[in-house]
Amino acid sequence: MDEDYLRKQVLLNADGEQQVEVNQRHLIDKILARYSAKFVVFRELMQNSDDAKSTKVQIFYETANPKKDGKFKDKIVRMKFKNNGFRFRPEDWDRLKKIAEGNPDEQKIGAFGVGFYSLFSVCEEPFVSSGKQGMAFYWRGNQLLTKHARINNNDTVWTTFLMDMREKTEEFPEVEELARFLANSLGFTGNLREVSVYLNNKLVIELSKSIQDSASAGISTWFDAYSPQKMFRLTSIDIRDVRLTVKRLIIPKNMDNWRFSSVTNFEMEEVSIFLKIASGNLDVNVSKAFSNEMERSTKKKPPNKTTIQIIYTGYDEHNSSMDYENNISSVFEDLHPFPNQGRIYIGFPTHQTTGCCIHLAARVIPTVERESIDLVDKTLAIYNSELLSLAGTLCRILYEGEMSYIAQLYKEMINESTSAGEQDISSFIEWFENRAEHALTHFTFRESTPNAEVGKISESQFFKCSKRQLSIYSTNGVLPITDVRIPNPEMAGFIKTVPVVPKFIYDQCRRFFTKAKDSLKLIEELTIRDVLFELKSRSLSEEEMVELLKWWISYRSKGDNVDPSDIKLFMQLARIGDNFQPLNTIHYFLNPSIVPPNMDVPIDVLPYDISKNFKNHKDFETWFKWKELSLVNWAKFIVEKPELERDPNFARKVHGILAKSLTNISQNDKKVIYQLFEKKKCIPTKFGMKIPTNAYFQNVNLFPDLPTIDFQKPLPVQALMELLGVRKVVELQLIFDRLVDEGDWDHMQLVKYLSSKFNDLRENEIKILKKKSIWPKESYSKSLRVRRYVASQLYTPIPLHREFGLPVIYWKGRWSRYTQEGTFLIELGLREYPRLQKILELVVPPTDPKIRMKAFKYLTDNFNERYSKNYKSTEVNVAFIPCRRSNVYAKPTECYINPECMKMNFNVIRQDLLYCAEQFGVQQNPSHVKLLNSLVNNPPRDIMKAKEIFEYLASQQGDFTPSDWKVLGDLNFIPVVSKIRPNVITLTNPRSCFLRCAEQGFLQSCGVKNEPSTIEFAELLVKSSRELWNFLNDEERYSNILFKIAIEIDTIESKKPSLILDMKREPILIGIEKKRIFNGERIDQTNLASAEDIFINDEQGYQQIFSPLIAPENDLMEKLYKKLGCRSLHESVKETVIPKGVIKKTEYSIKINKTIEERACLFYHGKSGNKILRDEEWLKKLKVMVVDHIETCYRLDNNTQIRNDFTTACILESAELNSWVLYITSDPDYLDISQYICKHIFKSSNLKEYSYFNTILTTPLSSLERKGYPVDRILKSKSQSVVKKSSQKAAVKSPVVVTPQNTLNLRNSLREAIKASHSNLGSTINSQACTKIVKESETSYCDVIPGHLLFCVGTEQGIELYDAKSANQADILSPLNSASLARFLNILKNIASVFDLELQAIHVFYDNYTNSIAFNRDRSLFFNLKFYIGLHDKECKINPTSDSMTYWYLTFCHELAHNLIQNHSSEHEFYLSSFAESYMSKFLAVLKKLHIS
Repeated sequence: MDEDYLRKQVLLNADGEQQVEVNQRHLIDKILARYSAKFVVFRELMQNSDDAKSTKVQIFYETANPKKDGKFKDKIVRMKFKNNGFRFRPEDWDRLKKIAEGNPDEQKIGAFGVGFYSLFSVCEEPFVSSGKQGMAFYWRGNQLLTKHARINNNDTVWTTFLMDMREKTEEFPEVEELARFLANSLGFTGNLREVSVYLNNKLVIELSKSIQDSASAGISTWFDAYSPQKMFRLTSIDIRDVRLTVKRLIIPKNMDNWRFSSVTNFEMEEVSIFLKIASGNLDVNVSKAFSNEMERSTKKKPPNKTTIQIIYTGYDEHNSSMDYENNISSVFEDLHPFPNQGRIYIGFPTHQTTGCCIHLAARVIPTVERESIDLVDKTLAIYNSELLSLAGTLCRILYEGEMSYIAQLYKEMINESTSAGEQDISSFIEWFENRAEHALTHFTFRESTPNAEVGKISESQFFKCSKRQLSIYSTNGVLPITDVRIPNPEMAGFIKTVPVVPKFIYDQCRRFFTKAKDSLKLIEELTIRDVLFELKSRSLSEEEMVELLKWWISYRSKGDNVDPSDIKLFMQLARIGDNFQPLNTIHYFLNPSIVPPNMDVPIDVLPYDISKNFKNHKDFETWFKWKELSLVNWAKFIVEKPELERDPNFARKVHGILAKSLTNISQNDKKVIYQLFEKKKCIPTKFGMKIPTNAYFQNVNLFPDLPTIDFQKPLPVQALMELLGVRKVVELQLIFDRLVDEGDWDHMQLVKYLSSKFNDLRENEIKILKKKSIWPKESYSKSLRVRRYVASQLYTPIPLHREFGLPVIYWKGRWSRYTQEGTFLIELGLREYPRLQKILELVVPPTDPKIRMKAFKYLTDNFNERYSKNYKSTEVNVAFIPCRRSNVYAKPTECYINPECMKMNFNVIRQDLLYCAEQFGVQQNPSHVKLLNSLVNNPPRDIMKAKEIFEYLASQQGDFTPSDWKVLGDLNFIPVVSKIRPNVITLTNPRSCFLRCAEQGFLQSCGVKNEPSTIEFAELLVKSSRELWNFLNDEERYSNILFKIAIEIDTIESKKPSLILDMKREPILIGIEKKRIFNGERIDQTNLASAEDIFINDEQGYQQIFSPLIAPENDLMEKLYKKLGCRSLHESVKETVIPKGVIKKTEYSIKINKTIEERACLFYHGKSGNKILRDEEWLKKLKVMVVDHIETCYRLDNNTQIRNDFTTACILESAELNSWVLYITSDPDYLDISQYICKHIFKSSNLKEYSYFNTILTTPLSSLERKGYPVDRILKSKSQSVVKKSSQKAAVKSPVVVTPQNTLNLRNSLREAIKASHSNLGSTINSQACTKIVKESETSYCDVIPGHLLFCVGTEQGIELYDAKSANQADILSPLNSASLARFLNILKNIASVFDLELQAIHVFYDNYTNSIAFNRDRSLFFNLKFYIGLHDKECKINPTSDSMTYWYLTFCHELAHNLIQNHSSEHEFYLSSFAESYMSKFLAVLKKLHIS
């Protein structure tokens, strides 16, 4: 059977209905079982006190005999808890006696309505008194009853909770424990500032909290301020510095029986802690369904706004809180969690930790016992998770703020500091590391308890909330974590440039970096890529290189695959020392057993100071391909040392090293060593350093003066000396030398002997003979001493040689080169004909002319046979070629065939010798290099001479290279006549001058142009515009230059954008200032100016008013001027029109109104929609009113002009008329009307349109129709106009239902209207949205638009000040008004606090010529100081009066109502009254606070 049917049967039965009974004692006992925490009573009562806006709490412990008892062991019989918050209201008394009905205020902590019942954990029948009322609780069986009645209570300040102890066995708690609990509880209270604890009225503990003014922390755009499901949005952050001070009796640690001592025997100690509280203000946005679920669970709707708060200790606060032993008082150990986890506070601390070193206070929904967070209930879990997420966001913002602060200090102290020494920088770095470690430790998340999910939620959002990577401190300062690497001890010795986590921070925060690397993938270990980056950035010291090589060997030995390209790059980038030697230039390492470390080694040998740190040299061969430096390779290096031939000791060391290892090398290496040393004077002998073959062993003593080797121990080097060729016997050459040195001996006998032994002589002996001065020359001198010569210095004894005066060998008998002696001498070098150099010297002076002729003929006749082979014209250093200039000789490379080159002072070969020019290597013309050098060194100074030279160069220009043309382009070689000093010739370069005629092909090739390019013109103007202007003295010619620039301006901008910037800055443009002279004719005065000082004349009227410098009125020139930054005159002038006099309607205004309305469609005829600002309906609704005259104020930059007769019409929006109004004078100009209509209905307009619409307004419709205007719509509209008033039905009014929701909506509207108020931001005031006129005899509002023109002249107490005059003349700043202004500002600030209105929205002005007391300009509120002085200042000199406060309170209400309704109407009056009524209680509270009755 259906159970629903059965239930329905029971419910329809009239009998049997009974109420469910609850055993209240058991219920309370079960509730208290969930409230098991110590001091839970104080926790709940302090929370209630904070909600009641208490600032002070007093806790009294009383014994049975308060006057006699004074020891801690005395039993407590009563506790009293007092707070100075607001007195209990009826709803509070009502809620106090209900269980499970929490505080419905969503901004309050209480949610379940069971907190108060914690009092029953210590007493049976509590009593509560507040104000003049009291409530007593008492039991009747298991039912709890209350009595509530008025009492005669003189203490109306305090609300008191009286608790008579159930058990009379309790003693006063541990002082330290209670103080710690209270300090922790006071951390997040919003209102509580002081807590005092007494034992029999003796102060035991006193806590006080001071909070500095909050500082706003910005939320950068790269932070996501929303929670994951968009339920909460972080709107702002306030940070306050908090100091918590605790005074308490100190119980000595070693005092066991302290409870038996009198309270008066103990001393008080005062300790403090410094904290920061960061408050995140949140907007809440939940669906209606979610809100209903929340209300079902918690009996509260979720709030529209809420706050999360974080307590944390910054680095400075942490240090300031420590005592001289660097400890923080144990009283604060719960409030100061660092470095342990903080807790979540729901008013007071819960058991739930946050996961990091911060305490979090938030309106999360706890479980019933309020000790943990509810993440079980589906709805509450979502709400709590969203709130915890934004706690993570707030943590991240605070952390990044600290990192930004460190980064800024790092930049100032490390990167930009020029005075800091190495010790200072080291201390700075230590300070930065400590501060950064403190911050990172603070916000490193661990597993939260008891619910790990709490910490995970916050941590997840901590990393997700920012578009930017987490910032951390590195060895290079603060950087994104992805740019930093985890330190590697193996790399610490050489990684200096790559940013890594400092070892101190890494060791202290290892938990964070392990998670960041393994789980979050935010940071990496150092890799080969980082090493390569480090090596690329700098060279390493030897100590660093040792560490690098050790790491590389270890890295490669682990079997890691390394890309070959990385290996190659590593070897290229790893560089040693100041000479930046890369490892890929190292080929060897040193074996000290072969070559001692103190000897010089080749550059490609690894320094021994590095290699000595490695025991296994096989690693060098395996991982670097380096070989051991062999003896022969070292010998190749050392043999080039100059010391080897100069320093005997150095040579002995070298020979000792070579000899030591000689037996261990191959025969081939020995041969190489021999070849290296055989030519070196490296053998130390008794007579100096000798080559090996000129030295003898020590036992060779044939002659006493032989150079024998000089070694202290010759035996070890004997084998080496034999290898190098040191002689063991005397050679033939020595014998010859001794023979020659004996004096006058017969050389003919010697030549016969030597020639006979020629085939037996060794090669080196023949070389000696060739170089030995043995042979005498033929001489007619009778000197006794015979001078001897080397054979190659003498010539064969033939007549021609004697005729040329050459030295010939002295020869007895007939000479023949074919004899044995002749052949021998010729083999030794005896010359058979003059050398080339010698014959060339014979051809030129100072040789005798006859010999010169014969010598030149001999040269030409024998050139091909004897000289051509060795002749190289470029190497001839004798000027032997006769030139056309008399007595001038030149080298073959310094004379030429073409006589035209003489124009440039080059030499030309003589005409009769042209036949031999080719064989001597004479060129036709100088090379392009010589031509260029001639111009560089000797540029022509005469214009006619220059013309000849340039004509010749034109014939040679085909030989010039591109680099030559570039040099010529920059070279000053062209003579020009100075325009300033006609008699002076100056030199200029091709780019700085121009041709008058086009025949100079050479100059054109050099870059000379007929005229400058456009870019050159522009550069010329930027460089010297005024000089050019003065030089030309012709506006038209200067304008032509600008015109050319205007044509090419886009090209200039694309090619040289920097030139455009210079053109914008410099005074290069012609500015025209139109003037009027006496006869009425306009003339233009022109001058040069920069673009910022010239305007585009797109508004003739403005030009006539201000006469500014304007651009030429030419489309192309205007484009140029605009490009360079000239402003539009139309856009630059701020025009304010103010109708003056009484506003009225006349027949004439009605007529114009009708004309505009009926012809409105014609204004829009042919206009596209994108050009229309306001549509036809707006124009039809335009009202027309007549005023006395119209004042127009024009402002161009700092120039202000006011005209009373400049226009006869204007259009303004009228708040009083709730419409746009066309104001006209009694005799308006239709052209003015047309102009203002065009300006307001079109986005842009011009003079043609003004004239066109003037025609539409003034021409009869019939004429317009005849001329083709579409007037059919107007005529049709006229025929169909009917009056419909009689046909309109009376409106049926519906009854208005008043509900609490209506009131709530109204209050919300008022609050939003207040929030909409904002600052005027210093803008000049030239009109008003509304005006309030108050006179003592008048209560109506004026329909006249006042003529305000107010200027911002300063700021006082955060409020902007305005005056009708400029700052230096402002009445509001007058010393006479300063005291009155200060009093007025204080009144306005106090009233603004009633509405929670920001001071930026308030403005004070002074205007002697208006009857405006206040006005609302686009939600900015303005109040007239003049009226305050006139009405109230005298009576408010000591304190404000209630009359003055009420007057300006209602003025505030009036102007705030204009935030909702612009015009004065019944609806405006409704909102005025609503403001006054809604905020009256707060206004009265302010009066009371100010002691104003």
